[in-house]
This record gives sequence, C-alpha cells and structure tokens, in this order.
Amino acid sequence: MFRIVCLILGFAFGSIPTGFLVAKLYGKDLRRMGSGNTGSTNALRTLGKKAGAMTFAGDLLKALIPLFITAQLYGSAEETRYLVTMYTGLGAVLGHDFSPWLHFKGGKGIASSGGVILFSDPGFFGLVLGALIVVAGLSGYVSLGSLTAAVIYLGVQAYLILSGASFGWKQYPQTFSKACVPELLVLALIMGGLAIWRHKANIVRLMNGTENKFIQKNKGANGNK
Repeated sequence: MFRIVCLILGFAFGSIPTGFLVAKLYGKDLRRMGSGNTGSTNALRTLGKKAGAMTFAGDLLKALIPLFITAQLYGSAEETRYLVTMYTGLGAVLGHDFSPWLHFKGGKGIASSGGVILFSDPGFFGLVLGALIVVAGLSGYVSLGSLTAAVIYLGVQAYLILSGASFGWKQYPQTFSKACVPELLVLALIMGGLAIWRHKANIVRLMNGTENKFIQKNKGANGNK
C-alpha cells in the first residue's frame, strides 16, 4: 500500500505545471514558445533568467515536498526507507513529464529528478549536478549535460544499491534491506531510463549535428529540462 500512496502523492505534486504557471505570470503560454517544452531550460531561453530560476526552483520543490511528506508517513521503517524515496520520486518525475493538467505533456524531468537526488544524498546530488554543468558548459549543449547526468545517475545508483553502501543525509540515511535490491534497481533503471528516453529527439539531433547550443538564442531552440 505504501508504494501506491507514494506514487500517487508524488504524481499529484509533480503534475503541477510550474513552467506553464510561471509563463502565465508573463501573460505567455510556454507551450507555444521556443521548443514548447514546459521545463526550466525553455523558460530560461524564452522568458529570461528570473523565469528560468522560478521554474527550476518550482520543479525541484514539487519533488522535495512529497518526499518530505512520505518520509514522515513511512520513513520510520528502515528496511524500506529508500523504497519510499524512490517510489515518491518516480511519481513526481512521472507527474512532471506527463502532467494531466497539460494533456499528459510536460518537461523532461531533469530538475524534478534533481530534487529526488538532493533528498536522497547531498554528495550524490553534487556529483550529478556538477557533471551536468561541466558537460553543458564545455559543449554548449544542455541536452548532452542532462544525458551525461542520467548515465552517471544510473551508474552511481547501481553501485549504491548493489554494494549496500551507506548514503543519505546524516539525519535521514537511505536504508533498505537486501530483499529490496532488485526492486530498487528496477526503479533506478526506470528513473534514469526515462530521462534518457525523454531526450530521444535531442540524441538524434546530436548525432546529426543539428542540435542547438544553449548559448544560441535562435527562435525555436530546444529546451532540455
């Protein structure tokens, strides 16, 4: 039952269309601007730094808030604590990517996934965020940075889950029993795989050399979050 509750609660918060609402403050419809993506990168490109920051913060919070709620509800059970985090986080990312308020469309889940990782472990979050910033900064492609972060996420998750290494915040370690390992690996694969799949069009453009660089301000540039 806790799995269902975590998924539903995460989805409910994740489905709040942050970028769409921020754009409405400007009298705009983000779905009709730039790439049409409602994530923070498209908001930044089309509406400016303030809108991009607001969208990013909102996408981060709509993952963090349900995670704090389910931690209070189910986090006392140490043998399933990380399952609570992963199911809630997956629900938030699915809600962001497929918001019923936007006819089951949305962003690409990078910022919301970042909220899940931040809640899980600060060092893990720093590693993934650092990789995204460095790769995006050196290449000029936010999509490449996001894809690199997704691959690193999968690798680190596999290590943490299979090795049984201790991780998490000091006040809230992400504990789980050995019986949870297969389930956690599947959840991690879905989370990381979803981020990669949502960038499938960007992957094709990167391979063809037609992907727009973030530093370019061309009309119709593609958002990646």
